Amino acid sequence: MIKNRAGLLALIVLAAASLLMVFFVLPRISQDAKPIGEAINAAGDAVKEAITDPQQTAKAPEAPKTGDQAAASASSSSTKPDAAASSTQPATQAAAATPSFDVLRVEPDGSTVIAGRAQPNSKLEITNGAAVVAKVDVGPSGDFAVVLDNPLPPGDHQLVLKAIGKDGTAVTSEETATVSVPADKSGELLAMVTKPGKASRVMTMPGQNPASPSQPQASQPGAGLPATISPASAPAAAVSDAAGALPGLPAASSNLASSAPNVGAASPVPDNGASADLRVTAVEIEGAKLFIAGVAKPGASLRGEADGKPVGNAKAGQDGSFVIEGLTDLSVGDHRISVESLSAAGQALLRVEVPFNRPAGEQVAAVAGSSVSTSMSGVDGGAFDKLRSETARAFNLLKGLYEGGKTPTAEEVAAARSATGIALKSLAEYQLPADASAAARPITDAAAKDAAAALAALDALPKDAATFGAGLNQIAGMVGKAVGPVIAYQLKSGAEMAAAGTGDTAGAKTIQQAPLTQSERNSVIIRRGDTLWQISRRLYGQGVRYTTIYLANQDQIGNPDIIQPGQIFGVPEEYRPDSEELHRQRLRPKRS
Repeated sequence: MIKNRAGLLALIVLAAASLLMVFFVLPRISQDAKPIGEAINAAGDAVKEAITDPQQTAKAPEAPKTGDQAAASASSSSTKPDAAASSTQPATQAAAATPSFDVLRVEPDGSTVIAGRAQPNSKLEITNGAAVVAKVDVGPSGDFAVVLDNPLPPGDHQLVLKAIGKDGTAVTSEETATVSVPADKSGELLAMVTKPGKASRVMTMPGQNPASPSQPQASQPGAGLPATISPASAPAAAVSDAAGALPGLPAASSNLASSAPNVGAASPVPDNGASADLRVTAVEIEGAKLFIAGVAKPGASLRGEADGKPVGNAKAGQDGSFVIEGLTDLSVGDHRISVESLSAAGQALLRVEVPFNRPAGEQVAAVAGSSVSTSMSGVDGGAFDKLRSETARAFNLLKGLYEGGKTPTAEEVAAARSATGIALKSLAEYQLPADASAAARPITDAAAKDAAAALAALDALPKDAATFGAGLNQIAGMVGKAVGPVIAYQLKSGAEMAAAGTGDTAGAKTIQQAPLTQSERNSVIIRRGDTLWQISRRLYGQGVRYTTIYLANQDQIGNPDIIQPGQIFGVPEEYRPDSEELHRQRLRPKRS
């Protein structure tokens, strides 16, 4: 009975506090420009006090009626609405055009209070998936507050804001509120707001104390009550001391970064060469969807193609990473994936091509090798790649003399043979600059060794033109091995080489990249708006198991709350048995 009475009193206090907020606090907000989140937090604190000490319930509704607030109410009644509206900042009204969350307060039973900003004088809908769970009219200030009619049931929820203007135009929030309501008291309650390209903002965490520093703390506040963080006054100290039983598991983020930090991409590329300007790092197939991930110059406009057919367009982020996605039906077998960097007029400035073998299956991922395995342009200014291309071109010209059953003259054979020999000799003697990375040397050393072997085989062929032509097929494989798999793809006919060997596609320089290889373990390309929580829920059934993915990719993830589009994470088939405990340890404050 006592618990039921306390719960009933808490609901009464919440309703009373909401009424007080609407009729007394909101008029004050339009004058002092304080976020509406402070009013919601005050209402939530009143509920907490009611549950902690039911004897004080009758006094709780009177808390907002301080002298200052009473004066504010009186003055607001004498102030004309148009005067108040004229005092608001135009920038604030413009920002409010896109709905956003300021406060997301969720109780353990699923009761939810939401406050934020939207287009002034619009009608706001809050949706949970396809269902509309609440509607509210937004006032002239653009601020709104709403209590969901029905508590959210246990489970995971995705809340989105949609503002409908007087002209019927609908604007959907870029932010998404992810709420996980526990099925029982022992479960963990969590609510966070995510936005593409931004750090996740944790709004409700287990064990967080909602009391403000200026308030005396109760002896034992209700353990089930969540904390609320408003963007205007989010106390970083609330989670900065989060415990880490594992040294590599950082504390949870509590506030929204102004911009996404530079977190290492899946395959970092040097920033001083052609390969750094444009590179494909992975291709993923999910049913009929094709995803192309890579790195380019920050802000570059990009176009993706598969076998010359358009896939989609994208723009590189601030860190240069990009993900192009589209619907395309790739059959099992060999394909060519390409990405073009476009000018403002839509002309291709730079193009990268990469062979891709599509295996059978609905979920397929293939990744690029090391950053130096395909193009050495970032290491030596392109000298090594140029030697390989010249070798392939010379050998193709030599083979072309015998196409269609033709028999070339001795002079033609001597000239083409000499050009091929010189190219092979130059490749065999090539040496990297002294400051080149150690990872690049095995590639050039192997190419030099293979080029020397091909040169020896070429020199061993007879001088007679007819006999010499028959022996060319014997060394074609050796030359292909020396120039690498991508350039060896060009070793077909002289006509094909004349088109492919120029390195131009409608005037654009083309980078030939080594074939992608199927990932040895399950991989996932991070897309805009993804969070580890969402990926974990999709793969492992529960978002709280995200620590499994984090610990498997610590070399790429500086903060589990901040992941970048275009990153490629290896995903273990099974989640860690201790993943939920690791999550709790990460959120649990240290005790002095």
